[in-house]
Amino acid sequence: MNYKKIFSTVLLSAALTLQAAAYTVTTVSEAPQWQIDWSGNEARPDWQEPDASAYANFAVMIVTIEEALRPYVSEDDLLAIFVGDELRGLASPLVKGDGTTDATRFLLKGYSNESAGDQVVVTMKYYNAQLKQVFSLSESMTLDEDSDLGIYDDFVPPFTLGSPNYPVTTTLDVAAILAEEGITLAKGDIVAAFVGNECRGVGDWSLNGDLTVFLREEGETVSVKYYDATGQRVITIGDSTTDGVTGDATSDGVVDVSDYIGIANYILGNPPAGFDAKAADVNGDGVVDVSDYIGVANIILYGNVNGK
Repeated sequence: MNYKKIFSTVLLSAALTLQAAAYTVTTVSEAPQWQIDWSGNEARPDWQEPDASAYANFAVMIVTIEEALRPYVSEDDLLAIFVGDELRGLASPLVKGDGTTDATRFLLKGYSNESAGDQVVVTMKYYNAQLKQVFSLSESMTLDEDSDLGIYDDFVPPFTLGSPNYPVTTTLDVAAILAEEGITLAKGDIVAAFVGNECRGVGDWSLNGDLTVFLREEGETVSVKYYDATGQRVITIGDSTTDGVTGDATSDGVVDVSDYIGIANYILGNPPAGFDAKAADVNGDGVVDVSDYIGVANIILYGNVNGK
């Protein structure tokens, strides 16, 4: 069997909904620790090593755990390969020559009785003990007559794409979204996709291309958060459950005359760049009108919307 050619992984994809709301700005003292929640509640699988004498062929490979899951690896992790529902190989983390364990790598031996030209469904499953989660990648394939047997030290399956937490996966051109707001990623910056308060994708300043976004279902609304390392601030673009400062219509972190003028311009049909209609709606009635204009004036003069 040619195991290296599997696991390109066909995923469900979904068109993202990113609301075209103006961004909000929050000042921070340190870089945010945005992480996707990969955790589950699965018991350790009772996988049993197959009987090697029952198979005519085998393939050996070194499998390396992808970077996103490496903070969670442990010696208790397991890696298995299945053909259909039949387990064909099982491995624990690699034990090196000096007796220490490298929990990021597995030496996996998979067995086969199939012939060239046979159509099979091959599945690789990775159990992470710390996360209590089984990540699973499957692919239907026709066995190759020119089987590549041997050890592959560059095989890094994208197990995060097989997370049961997020059955729908898509991509988001965050660089283009940031560019629309006049933002360019620089060294030390971080960018992430959120659904509500949940981080669903994260990349650093070196991101070159689309950001992978993990969804629980199709049609979820996504916001983009950008950490500006130089300015020590977080900019949120699109729908977000993180409310801006009430009355901070210009999204600069304070309520002042610029917000008063900004709301006036908004009412007249000429909203300023970065206008946050949610923060401008100080009385919470769902519209930005003269009452909010007066409310912001009261916040500036008296520290509250009612001016008392």
